[in-house]
Amino acid sequence: GTQGAEKKSAASIACFLAANGADLSIRNKKGQSPLDLCPDPSLCKALAKCHKEKVSSGQVGSRSPSMISNDSETLEECVVCSDMKRDTLFGPCGHIATCSLCSPRVKKCLICKEQVQSRTKALKPLFHCVRCMDKKAGIYKDPCGHMCACENCASLMKKCVQCRAVVERRVPFIMCCGGKSAEDTADDISSGTIPVLQKDKDNTNVNADVQKLQQQLQDIKEQTMCPVCLDRLKNMIFLCGHGTCQLCGDRMSECPICRKAIERRILLY
Repeated sequence: GTQGAEKKSAASIACFLAANGADLSIRNKKGQSPLDLCPDPSLCKALAKCHKEKVSSGQVGSRSPSMISNDSETLEECVVCSDMKRDTLFGPCGHIATCSLCSPRVKKCLICKEQVQSRTKALKPLFHCVRCMDKKAGIYKDPCGHMCACENCASLMKKCVQCRAVVERRVPFIMCCGGKSAEDTADDISSGTIPVLQKDKDNTNVNADVQKLQQQLQDIKEQTMCPVCLDRLKNMIFLCGHGTCQLCGDRMSECPICRKAIERRILLY
């Protein structure tokens, strides 16, 4: 009776979600996926079929549709309450996912799952550009976080017109919300893209790693190269523990490092 109707209704909702891009691979804290929790084998097959049809149509990426959709209404509304407009910038990731009322409850960014360390209300989001007063303001300025200019005007600004802070980077509002830029929308949506702020962060991490490796390589060179000529490998050690290459060592009577008299030379092979 009533229980059967509820099950049928729940199954219909589940199929609808799967057919509209719900990710069936996401797992809960116990490591269970939606299909693991489904008690009906027939429903499992139906859900998998709906999801497969959606994927084969090229409309599903690696993220949920709400995160990759470029529909303006979807990107403007708070992903928590769906009533208010998004207006709060999360730090350090730079995403805008909620309104100012819902943001205090969010501990991790709902787009990239990074820990939220700061919350800044982007002043007058989606209002008209303060420069041309024609188009909507939709460019987030880093580092101040103000959004007061359209894409065309923002490209001309060296400083934020609101706080006079130097603009280091300009990011479209749509990308702060997890969407795609105009250039990216031409790409295959199923490939998935990293938000521009995340890309910049990854590039910074890569550069830091490269610099660290270069420093380590330099340290190794200093330890293995002759400290006198700096051209040949160190292959002769003195009793004091210091060393040089054989060519330089044969010409010396005292260690070039500690100035102790060289009593014995040991060749390394």
